[in-house]
Amino acid sequence: MKKVSKEQPRIDLSRIDLALYYTIDEAAHVLSKRSGKTISTDYVRSLARYKIFHPLRVRPRFHLYPKAEIDAYTVEARGVKSAAAAKAKADKNG
Repeated sequence: MKKVSKEQPRIDLSRIDLALYYTIDEAAHVLSKRSGKTISTDYVRSLARYKIFHPLRVRPRFHLYPKAEIDAYTVEARGVKSAAAAKAKADKNG
């Protein structure tokens, strides 16, 4: 039986314009500065899991996050987005 490798092909870092990407630590730092509160690397990973960010997978445990997506995103207080959505829905219906 032929063994199937799960390993993804590795991306050559010399072919990537690193000026267009943040590391996870840099992304968390930028989001922290923009929001005025501490944003963890775990939260950045969660946002990527929810498809808010679309990281480039360089190695199995190393991702680069597009600066355009990180710079455009603002972390708001809990419930702010859902409250705004609920208000917009109520305004639309009546």
